[in-house]
Amino acid sequence: MAGHSEAAGFPPPRNITLFLPATEARIPNTHLPTAPPPQKSGLSPAQQGLAWGLLAAAIWASYTVLARLGVKAGLSAGDLTLLRFAPGALLMAPLLWRWGLRDLAGLGWGRGLVLTLLAGPGFSLLFMTGFTLAPLAHGAVIAPACQMLAGLGLSAWLAHQPLTRASVTGAACVVLGLGFMGSDSLVHHDGGLTWVGDLLFAAAGASWGLFGALSRRWQVDPFRLTGVVVVLSFVLFAPVFLAGADLSRLQNVGVGMVVLQVLAQGVGAGLVAVLAYSRAAALLGSGRAAFFGALVPGAASMLAIPVLGEVPTVLQVLGIVAVVVGLLLAFGAARLLVARVSTN
Repeated sequence: MAGHSEAAGFPPPRNITLFLPATEARIPNTHLPTAPPPQKSGLSPAQQGLAWGLLAAAIWASYTVLARLGVKAGLSAGDLTLLRFAPGALLMAPLLWRWGLRDLAGLGWGRGLVLTLLAGPGFSLLFMTGFTLAPLAHGAVIAPACQMLAGLGLSAWLAHQPLTRASVTGAACVVLGLGFMGSDSLVHHDGGLTWVGDLLFAAAGASWGLFGALSRRWQVDPFRLTGVVVVLSFVLFAPVFLAGADLSRLQNVGVGMVVLQVLAQGVGAGLVAVLAYSRAAALLGSGRAAFFGALVPGAASMLAIPVLGEVPTVLQVLGIVAVVVGLLLAFGAARLLVARVSTN
């Protein structure tokens, strides 16, 4: 998700040094024309950042839609949570062992447990359960909107970061978008339990926002934090869930659906999107990279039409537009991207 930003402590990939063979010295030949200097090939840093950011946004949008698809196929929130953390735990466990368990890779057990509960099973269960009660458009909008609101408020409180005019204006647009979604719940779903799903999405977004604020305040290493969260999430959740779980749901949905969710939840959202977004933030800056998170509500809602057959209502479309505009204003992404283009 997603909900999904640098505020969430995404780990930047390690730098890779390329060792190139030294060229042999040559005696210049004055009888031949001087060869033009070699031209640099490949994408510029800005283009690379754009590519990485679009990859992250595509994964976030797809993972949100596929989570809703899994729920409609019969998987529970617990099933999806297990599939979300199992692949990452298997990959990161050797690294966590190498970093050391005594101080939990340098984070400390207290902080590690708090951050794991916020970004691990707690977030996943809230988010996935919301899809059992509310449509895709609600989750794709409410979770990132509340993440942004929580992040702004907590940053002002914990880090004493002043609220700018752009952030306040963006927050107002986001609140307007949430109002559209709340109205949609009442108008098109006769009240029902849709509003409960909306509250779960809001709690999931706030949980992720608190996770990002604390990870910044405690200045934890992003890569180690990712390893701690996925491994502890699996260790804390899997035994309890498997002890009383009805695994027949995983069998009933078929191997194809299980593999799809493992790829979408565990590999895509849990690892690849984290690295892709981190790379985009490193190349473009955190403000510009925030633009890609703002793409998710609209992209997920559009993708839901062919995949889920869920066509957004007028109120949902208004909510999507208001939240996307609010996210862009609050993070200053549009202004920063325009500045980047004007300087190139």
